[in-house]
Amino acid sequence: MVFEYLTVLVSVVVGLSVTSFLTNVARIIHVRRDVTISWVQLMWSATILIWTVAFWWFTFVLAEQQQWTYPLFVFLLAYATLLFLLMALLFPEGVPADHNYRTQFMQNRVWYFGVFLLFLCVDVTDYLIKLDKDISIVSHVPYAAFIGSFFVLSLVALMTKSLLFHRSFAVYSILATLVMSVTTLVPLTN
Repeated sequence: MVFEYLTVLVSVVVGLSVTSFLTNVARIIHVRRDVTISWVQLMWSATILIWTVAFWWFTFVLAEQQQWTYPLFVFLLAYATLLFLLMALLFPEGVPADHNYRTQFMQNRVWYFGVFLLFLCVDVTDYLIKLDKDISIVSHVPYAAFIGSFFVLSLVALMTKSLLFHRSFAVYSILATLVMSVTTLVPLTN
């Protein structure tokens, strides 16, 4: 009963992230002739969507948590909030019908990758907490390679305006996140 109560707010924030993705992708489809689409931005939004769904999926495992503390709840809420913020940074509100998403992504990349680096720090903390509670689903080496590569590439992304780099990193991000999610998320049971 406690789990259901506490995860309602976390689920709302997760839902906002998914809603932002779906609404903005639909909007881009509607105005595709008038806007400059950024495939880099769309790939990053798909990456964050995959990460958001994986977070929501794994949260179910926490139903077995016997004792809930306020810091644990705030940590889960912060994790979900950072995922929402990342999605919101990709899709700003109130853009004109002729918006250039490529220019907007490149102009906001320092903020985006700065928040992404903060998110990665929170994810590492999450991993360490799960290790301590023996509920980690990823072994050390794959996780270190996955998260380490994102740290290094995000630091480069903060500094470079190279569209080739950003395209390559976006492709890598969606593939790596998809592979990590598919290979590590366990089936749910009642």
